[in-house]
Amino acid sequence: MQSQVIICDQQAIYAMGSAMLIAENPSYLSPKIINNFRAINQLLLPNTPIVLVIDSGLVNFADLQFTENFIRLKKQTGMMVILNESDNLLLYQLIENGFSVIISRAASSIEWLKGLEMAKLEKVFFCEEIANKVNVLMENMEDMQLVDRVMNLSLYDKYILIRICQEAPSKLIAAELKNSKRTIEGHRTKMMQLFDVKNVAGLVKVVFISRLYQHYLSNPGLYEVTLCAKTSSL
Repeated sequence: MQSQVIICDQQAIYAMGSAMLIAENPSYLSPKIINNFRAINQLLLPNTPIVLVIDSGLVNFADLQFTENFIRLKKQTGMMVILNESDNLLLYQLIENGFSVIISRAASSIEWLKGLEMAKLEKVFFCEEIANKVNVLMENMEDMQLVDRVMNLSLYDKYILIRICQEAPSKLIAAELKNSKRTIEGHRTKMMQLFDVKNVAGLVKVVFISRLYQHYLSNPGLYEVTLCAKTSSL
């Protein structure tokens, strides 16, 4: 039976090129192209094997609802993820969540079609570039796990960590977040326990290893204090 391929990709030209590769293969029906993850469910056909090709730019593991839907789809269909650029954290998250067919934008047409076939068979396949990245990740797994834990913190906690790195006292951070000094110290203690560090210097090390501070410098608007003040978990 022929399989239906759904290409969910924000990069239209790449998606059209991918569709041309599929059109030459008699194992697949004419592919469908969309650029919105939410539209996938409307295209799923009963009694027809489905293979999804997903642009990693649409993947957001920080969104719990998205993650649940994404993993549910993975259980229902074959899936190949196209990884954009060098997003090592996302690559780590994909592997941690059981996604086993991942290729890069630079993959050859042979690798692309091989990945599609492995996705249909629900087997493991990485193109050469991704395989090399995975090997590096395995060598630095401890750091990647740390990055993952930091990225999963609330915006409130991330703001506290950033301000600690800027040598802001707890009283000032509390005033900025419109909370008590005791609450800020409670968050700080919780994070010291989470990252198994003994003092504030240990938290600063965590921030720089995880590149949270670099992310803040590149995206200051994401850490605007009025946004952060609304996300306290205590």
